[in-house]
Amino acid sequence: MRLITVDSSVFVSAARPSEPGFQESTDFLGWVRRSRPRLFLPTLVLVETAAALSRTGSDEDLAQQYALAIGQLPNTVLVTLDEGLARQAAAFGARHKLRGADAVYLATASLFAAELVTLDREQLARGAKIVQTLTPAGFVATT
Repeated sequence: MRLITVDSSVFVSAARPSEPGFQESTDFLGWVRRSRPRLFLPTLVLVETAAALSRTGSDEDLAQQYALAIGQLPNTVLVTLDEGLARQAAAFGARHKLRGADAVYLATASLFAAELVTLDREQLARGAKIVQTLTPAGFVATT
């Protein structure tokens, strides 16, 4: 069974047809629903997804419902940002010059030896030094 961490960029793009990466994110999440891999998602994904959707014009209630539904995906473990994970994310952020949230996703993937799926180009490039990083389309191509 594949172990995967998914960045909020994938969920946001799948929720908005006008977003770059919409089709590849939708295809990837369709694969997730069908194949039911093990997902390790930092709780931060709920916050980032709801906030990004609401800030870009989505109804706040729908944005929150969509974000909360992420945690209900089959075989999903929501990972709390505790002190240990925060320390690891801080180390990754400093060492690889990552944005804070990106470092949290990478620390989560690293903790569970999971692949990271993201649309964020910087996270793809810099995160590849830590774990296997793939775009949603790149991931689907390997299945």
